[in-house]
Amino acid sequence: MRIARGDALSMLAEATRAQVAEARAQGVAEGEARAVAGAARALEAAVESFARAAAEREQALARDTIELALVVARRILRREIDAGNYDLERIVRETLAASGAGRGACVVHLHPDDLVALRGVPFRAGTELQADHEVARGEVHVTTARGTIVRDIDAALASIATRLSEEAS
Repeated sequence: MRIARGDALSMLAEATRAQVAEARAQGVAEGEARAVAGAARALEAAVESFARAAAEREQALARDTIELALVVARRILRREIDAGNYDLERIVRETLAASGAGRGACVVHLHPDDLVALRGVPFRAGTELQADHEVARGEVHVTTARGTIVRDIDAALASIATRLSEEAS
């Protein structure tokens, strides 16, 4: 069989077009695969970034909630103390028990108004109650031979804040 020159060129052109079309299709498929892979990586990065931001916001919310709760608690405590709504005798007895002084001598430092409120309340022998203008109402400082123990509202709230923060972390 004899192939005419025009036929050979047509066949060559057709084969070339088919190869170009196949190469183009392969290139488009590879490009799409790369684009999908790139989009998947970008989406994964966005999800990770979102998760980090959400965790940071959650921690910030927990911190802010704790801070707000402590501000409210401090204001309520101060208002109740100013109104005299606290069990000073119980606070003193608990502080004495926590001091570890046992039956040993100790000095209980109280705000002058609190000292007046405890007038006539019996405590163990060796316990001396003293007015101390440096001690806030509702707070107790007990001095023993072993040292001083302080029941301070702000310190108690700070301790609560630390524990809450640790639990929230």
